[in-house]
Amino acid sequence: MNSLITESMLRYLYNEMSTEESKHFLFFLENNPSSMQQFVSMKEGMESLSSISYKPQRKSVEKIVTYASIDGISMQ
Repeated sequence: MNSLITESMLRYLYNEMSTEESKHFLFFLENNPSSMQQFVSMKEGMESLSSISYKPQRKSVEKIVTYASIDGISMQ
């Protein structure tokens, strides 16, 4: 995929385009099925990222703290 098209997709998804740019970009996508398909995949990927939980398991945190204490690193 062209890096300029990828950048445009990201700018659109992050609402970084003006209204006029958005209109032109959507027109471009409507007339380029392969780019539209890539855009839909990118959008679905971004939407799935928002549902990811970033809370580590307690056991993982304990291992990190133990390892850090071996090296004398303070966890406070």
